[in-house]
Amino acid sequence: MNTNAKHSPAPWRIDGETIRADNGWEVCNPYDTDAPTGLIECGANAALIASAPTMLEALHYAAELIQTARKHFPKSLQHAHRFDLENVCATIGKAIAQAEGGAQ
Repeated sequence: MNTNAKHSPAPWRIDGETIRADNGWEVCNPYDTDAPTGLIECGANAALIASAPTMLEALHYAAELIQTARKHFPKSLQHAHRFDLENVCATIGKAIAQAEGGAQ
């Protein structure tokens, strides 16, 4: 896990209606909303929010893996037309930047 992270320490967990960080601090309460959402949607939002640090870690690993693969297997990756590697890399980069408070 990124030790330079600016967000509350991972992992995050759902504790009733609250998302809590590993240190027990409240991250947020997705049920405390004035939006006309139901309990099912609030629960889905809670699950997504709680998984955010793990997904961010996975994106960092994926970006590193792709860079390593490009370095060691450049010709093989050039012929991988089935996968649009440039779009994958761009999407991963955008997601990491957004999660870390960068460009939206």
